[in-house]
Amino acid sequence: MLNQTTKELADLFLSLAPINSISLSERPIADAVIASLHSSGIQVVEDDSALKFGGTTGNLFCFPPHYQPDRPAFILTSHLDTVYPTTNLRSIVHEDRITSDGTTILGADNRMGLSILVHLLKRVASSSLKVKNFFVLLTVGEETGLFGSTAVDLSKHGVTGAFVFDCSRRPGVYIREATGLHSFRAEVHGKGAHSGVNPEDGISAIALASAAITRMRLGRIDAETTANVGKFVGGNATNAIPETVVLEGEVRSFHASRISEELQNIRQALHSSTNGAGKILFTSSAEFEPYILSPTEPIVVELERALRAVGLNPDPIRYGGGSDANKYNAKGIPAVDIGIGAQKPHSHEEYFLFEDLEKSYEIAYELVRSQ
Repeated sequence: MLNQTTKELADLFLSLAPINSISLSERPIADAVIASLHSSGIQVVEDDSALKFGGTTGNLFCFPPHYQPDRPAFILTSHLDTVYPTTNLRSIVHEDRITSDGTTILGADNRMGLSILVHLLKRVASSSLKVKNFFVLLTVGEETGLFGSTAVDLSKHGVTGAFVFDCSRRPGVYIREATGLHSFRAEVHGKGAHSGVNPEDGISAIALASAAITRMRLGRIDAETTANVGKFVGGNATNAIPETVVLEGEVRSFHASRISEELQNIRQALHSSTNGAGKILFTSSAEFEPYILSPTEPIVVELERALRAVGLNPDPIRYGGGSDANKYNAKGIPAVDIGIGAQKPHSHEEYFLFEDLEKSYEIAYELVRSQ
């Protein structure tokens, strides 16, 4: 038997999850959340970030009644988008969990975090609970490029830290260290020729690119660094020496300096493969930067206090993926990504346990409650 709070959280999730709002098309879910919060007297302000990346919706700033704009504040945050559509979602309620029927994702990433924070705002607004100075930020375009958290401007709000409700690990786990990611693209240009008539006049871009890959350090390079070539595209016909190949990949590390080193190694492998023949055009860009938080960072200390207060043992981890937390840290705002238990995300086997939904809400409640 679910307690009243967990039942309300589950019902809210079940109402939000089927609203189809993939990355950069979040208008339907944003409208539903705005209507729900406005009915509880919560001010919602949408920024103009959609203009910067071509989305349908900006980030939502959700201010509870007790928010004081002239004082420092912290934020609780999740994202509005899902990685795949949820148009045909059929949620199945089991005794201990919620799943989809196996034909779609469940959308727990991140409708679970969204449900927790929307319910928290409504409870704060409808009660005499004394709370700290905080507001909720709901971002867009997280799944396809952290667009919303990249574009958001928090400089006018005195934000001291961010608690991100988005990690798929179970409550108690949080990401204290996360890798950064730089993507790269290499165009390898050879020389075209007929493969049967005059192959000696050609320079195979595929051969050049393949030779370059054999010189690259890929996979797990060390305990803190990985590299990958994920796309290899080129050639037009079996009877033509291919003129151009495009390689795309990434480098991740917990240290920005190591990312730079490995990108240089990849660039060198590409140029070495030409042996004076052919041409290489190489570009790279930062998708998100790494962060490493000290155990004594105030936001870490506060999170661990809250975790212990709700009966959990804090379990800080290092993580090879990225989240909005990377972007907040890059802006100088300490941020941690908190485990909420949206398990097997981005798959048709996605699910969450009621006990994790309840415990994640308790964490959020404890973070905002005045001591």
